[in-house]
Amino acid sequence: MAKNLFEVVQALFIPFVFLGIVSAQSIRTNSEKMRTWFWRGLCGMFFVVVLVSFLRHHRFIKYNQINNIYLLCASFIFGLVYIVFSWLFNGKWNEKTKSIFVIKIIYTVAGVLYVACLMLFKVPVIYELPFHFVGMYDTYFSTMFLFKCTGYLLGLLACYFACLAVYKILTSSSEKVNALSFTAMYLAGGFIYFVNIIGIINSYYRRKIKIPNGLRKKLPELIQAENVVFFIAIFLLLIIAVLFFAYYTKIHGEYENSAEHRKLKAFSRNNRRWAFFALCVGIFVFIDMTSIKKLANKVVELSPSEDFEIEGNRIFIPLEQVSDGHLHRFTWTNEAGKGIRFIIVQKQGSSFGVGFDACDVCGDVGYYERKDEIVCNRCDVVMNKSTIGLKGGCNPVPLYSFIEDGGIVIMTDDLEKEAHRFKN
Repeated sequence: MAKNLFEVVQALFIPFVFLGIVSAQSIRTNSEKMRTWFWRGLCGMFFVVVLVSFLRHHRFIKYNQINNIYLLCASFIFGLVYIVFSWLFNGKWNEKTKSIFVIKIIYTVAGVLYVACLMLFKVPVIYELPFHFVGMYDTYFSTMFLFKCTGYLLGLLACYFACLAVYKILTSSSEKVNALSFTAMYLAGGFIYFVNIIGIINSYYRRKIKIPNGLRKKLPELIQAENVVFFIAIFLLLIIAVLFFAYYTKIHGEYENSAEHRKLKAFSRNNRRWAFFALCVGIFVFIDMTSIKKLANKVVELSPSEDFEIEGNRIFIPLEQVSDGHLHRFTWTNEAGKGIRFIIVQKQGSSFGVGFDACDVCGDVGYYERKDEIVCNRCDVVMNKSTIGLKGGCNPVPLYSFIEDGGIVIMTDDLEKEAHRFKN
């Protein structure tokens, strides 16, 4: 439950906050007729996002990781257009001129497209999650399946409530506050999605798209910084909620009679409630990204390494030692004292998958065996045994090997080449 809750919130929190900001600003600046069209546009956007997710899942459309790069690059452009218009026409949205009307349309469309790009990037991944809730030996009528669904739904609710809280707060705020909120979140989200682009290129398009070596080496640090920036986004929500609550502890506006006074008091009280609600949502998301994340990413202790024969730079492992269909882990220590782990798994017959106990996505956390399944120790993704030894995704980094004299032979030189993947 914890893992699904964490994954959903991590993926959708920022896109849903942007949805709340864009919706609030559109309601503030547009006429009744344009608001109707805005809500229709949002409904259409969600329909397209769900449809694309459905088509991707059932392989009706071919979708490569390069499409995610296009989406994120497009989001940067739409978001920048939205920010420029927010500041250039701040305070001018109520002017009833033809030029302002056209600019409003461009401004609103840019905001919707910005949110749509982020949704198309993140929602298909979350759409896929429930289809992996049932493993090879599980059933739909199990406590584990119920817990996973509960975590998944709680994550969706948390993101929706974050969107609702932001929307309610900003509809009662000034246009300047709206513009400032979007700009701050754009900078935070922009950094996170920039790191996502670099990660996608590094994992899938390293040969086609050249990344400077310095930037590639800094990728682990950028991923750590990405987590910090995510917390900054959470704190932005908390700060807005606290300031909003403090502002409406007093009644703002003039009144001529007791009825108007009661109306203003009710307005302030309602806004304080929404600010408190936003504060609660922000605190819940913070707990989710700390305590619940720690629980979700609790690492399983790896099985001990097995013995092997070594002569010179040749490691020899008899076939009968690894021919039981289970995961076998080995560790070779180089001259620098660093342990380099690799695994061997029998696929079928005389076919064996050989790879490092690490991957391009999750690092050197390793893999473990669960009910005859090979599972990544960080992201809990189940490996297809037939793909172990092949490149891509969360698969173990391939390790060259060959069969000779009834055993698997691995060269220490090949192990040394990937020593940088392991911390110890």
